[in-house]
Amino acid sequence: MDFKEWFVESTLDDLYQSAVDAFPHTTKRQHATHTIKITKLLWRPYKGMNTLFIRGLAQNEGREYNPMVLFKKVKYHEASDPGTIHLQTDVGEYDLEPILFDAQDALLRCNCPDFYWRFNYYDHLDKSLYGRKRAKYEALRDPGSANPMKMPGMCKHLMKMMQALGNSGILV
Repeated sequence: MDFKEWFVESTLDDLYQSAVDAFPHTTKRQHATHTIKITKLLWRPYKGMNTLFIRGLAQNEGREYNPMVLFKKVKYHEASDPGTIHLQTDVGEYDLEPILFDAQDALLRCNCPDFYWRFNYYDHLDKSLYGRKRAKYEALRDPGSANPMKMPGMCKHLMKMMQALGNSGILV
């Protein structure tokens, strides 16, 4: 780990790849996003802070979860300049540059068990956790099995939300 990594959280691309690398033999997570539907997105632009908070409603198999992302260093514009995205929210209209999947600083959270038990603590260590951290989880029967490689990452609900944001043109 170099000095810069102590102060900068991972990008979305880093977190996605870390989740894949941490569990190379899983048939879930990145392979199971097709059953998830993102049915709602709540957008909260904070222009003065150069951030964009997005909370989703993810539904699958009769359950609902709330994946969340806070994008940092968002570049807002005063008017619709060429190459900007026009975002209409319930709190106003905003124009911003597309968010780069492989370069944007972001904080993540989801209320699903996978994120809660496997990634919350390690995303906190990576400075990529949105909100409060929970204590490190240790299984009684198989200690260290929740995240044996101790890597940050994202759950399938966050992965699906990133796909939806990519389809909308906000995330490129």
